[in-house]
Amino acid sequence: MSTMILTGKRQVVQPAELCRQLALAPGARVRVELAPDGDGILVRADSAGEKKPASVLFDRIAHRGKPLSVEDLQGLAVAKRLGNFR
Repeated sequence: MSTMILTGKRQVVQPAELCRQLALAPGARVRVELAPDGDGILVRADSAGEKKPASVLFDRIAHRGKPLSVEDLQGLAVAKRLGNFR
């Protein structure tokens, strides 16, 4: 659990790890509501129909193997279209 400080404008800064787990990027919308027991607040990602920016994928995918060139990727796309992709 993280502790945050409420500023004079009643703002808090969400911990980076929490934002990564919820795929929250700068400018993302969140819903804030009173917890059911009334003892705190819940902050939830408001992802209704919203596409997530590519930046949320950073640090989530581990690349294995050698990098592919653009030509190799285009060749894979053509092979898939032709049904030669395994």
